[in-house]
Amino acid sequence: MRVPIGAIIVPMFAIVWVAAGTRSLGRRRFGFLCFGAILISIGLIYAGTRIEPARTLTFNGKAYAIAVTLEAILILFAVVILRVTNRKHLLLPIISIIVGLHFFSMVPALGSNLYWWIGGAMSLLPVLTMSILPRKAWDPTVGVGSALILWSAVVCAFSH
Repeated sequence: MRVPIGAIIVPMFAIVWVAAGTRSLGRRRFGFLCFGAILISIGLIYAGTRIEPARTLTFNGKAYAIAVTLEAILILFAVVILRVTNRKHLLLPIISIIVGLHFFSMVPALGSNLYWWIGGAMSLLPVLTMSILPRKAWDPTVGVGSALILWSAVVCAFSH
């Protein structure tokens, strides 16, 4: 059985989101949440190696390469600009929006409409978070929320 690479990559990025979002919560909470993220991701990766995909995704390498390259460039620019302008508190929300936009381009790259909702959720989460919650809650909410979106996407991909 061939394991879809997304079943491995997406849960790994979920761990990164949790770590980035919870680093300000203190060692104990950070450790607990990262440990939980690792366990969830390992479980999803394990399931991904055992479950036959419902359908084979198409792969447009050129569209994928363009999407990932633009995402990396935009994230790099955002990090530089936000650090230079001393707006580091916007890093995680802005990166989440960029990653969300990247998922929209995964629709033609991978031939699945599943990526529309992932892109929408990843883009909308930080906008709502910054609109409703106090600044100190932005990173944990965006980090853990993004991980939840990615884990949900993996579970949905098992049934699509």
